[in-house]
Amino acid sequence: MRRSPLLKDRAGGVLLGQAIGDALGVPYEFAPRIPAGEARMVGGGLGPYAPGEWSDDSQMAVCIAQVTATGAYLRTDAGLDAVAQGFLDWQAHGATDIGAQTSSVLGAARRGTGPVARRLTDASRATAASGRAGNGALMRARPSSAWWPSTTPSRPRTPPLASLP
Repeated sequence: MRRSPLLKDRAGGVLLGQAIGDALGVPYEFAPRIPAGEARMVGGGLGPYAPGEWSDDSQMAVCIAQVTATGAYLRTDAGLDAVAQGFLDWQAHGATDIGAQTSSVLGAARRGTGPVARRLTDASRATAASGRAGNGALMRARPSSAWWPSTTPSRPRTPPLASLP
């Protein structure tokens, strides 16, 4: 599917805005609230983040954005497998830091058999069934929502894997 320059700009802007906000928030994750206007992009936080570096949530969003930029439709097996493989490659070769739940889900998916998206889905569902939950899904879904806009603004088309792990 061919994308207009406006849509490409929108998708890039969403990803850039997300990464900037994420990098600004990295040092304050799980920390006490800070007064308005005092946030600084200083790095650190829960991982070894450099000033201006974004967290695992945005790093995983980049994996999704890379697949969407190829034109792959993220509701197909091929598109979902490409995203899932991107997550596993990121974990092995590019992750600065990974949250415990995400690491657990990706590790279980890596050890499984069958199509990679199915393994990731199964591992994520097993984690959810154990009562654990995470918050990165919304951050990972943003780029695909910008790239695959819905005809109904209140219902963006978000691929199922964006909400995993």
